[in-house]
Amino acid sequence: MLMCVFDTTQNIPDLKITLVVWRKGTRGIKGIVPPVVVYDARNDPGELKILQEGYTFADTNFNNRNVSLLISNTKVEEEGEYSCEVTTDSGSGSATTRLKVTARYNYPTADKTLEKGRSNVDQTLVCNASGGYPEGQLRWFDNYKTDWTKSAKLTVTEDENGLFMLSSELPLLKGSTLPEYTCVVYNASGGKEGSISIPTEHTGASKANPATSTIIAPVVVIGSLIVGLLLAVIICKKRSQQRTRDDITPTAPYPYEPPPAYSVETRDNIA
Repeated sequence: MLMCVFDTTQNIPDLKITLVVWRKGTRGIKGIVPPVVVYDARNDPGELKILQEGYTFADTNFNNRNVSLLISNTKVEEEGEYSCEVTTDSGSGSATTRLKVTARYNYPTADKTLEKGRSNVDQTLVCNASGGYPEGQLRWFDNYKTDWTKSAKLTVTEDENGLFMLSSELPLLKGSTLPEYTCVVYNASGGKEGSISIPTEHTGASKANPATSTIIAPVVVIGSLIVGLLLAVIICKKRSQQRTRDDITPTAPYPYEPPPAYSVETRDNIA
């Protein structure tokens, strides 16, 4: 609704409205802008003339001198300058105002495509949002809130109703390991209207690589086995050396007895 309320410089209780005209635009053919709605009471009874569909007065009784314009099913094409012209039995006046149309974007959708023909690009993330006005923006963030919008390509198209469709493509280079990205829709005023997260083909890449774990486990087991074998070899070698030392020690086939002490007879013979 476009507001238009008139007043007088003096108190005139029985003021009579004779003509109210609403026009869209400030420039027309030969300087004349065609009206969209008119109330004409110059000849009784007063007559309401709706000259363009979707326009009417908010209150046809003009209570409190309110002659505001009501627009139903507002469209983008109805945005622009409007003029309100009022004539009474005591004088006339006019004012201009502007209608600003806004439309909220639909919830965004997202998809991803694997790139096989591009040497340095692994996959491309695609985000779409439509039905909004004025032209908004799609921005990309990773799970660390880093802004990647400058790396994306934004395409803007306009439908038959003047509403915008936004499409953004974010290429991911080979070797990228971030698990997901978030596409956020912003309106022309910078307000956030919706978002969607897109998991990449590298989901879980920030965690330990399963292939690496698979390789490390056998290496650890094999290393433990090697250490065990070395310990076993050392123990066996020590035992073998102990047995060798035992074999070298001479042993008599019968108990060893020292020779008898010299007898007296033997000493005499020797002498």
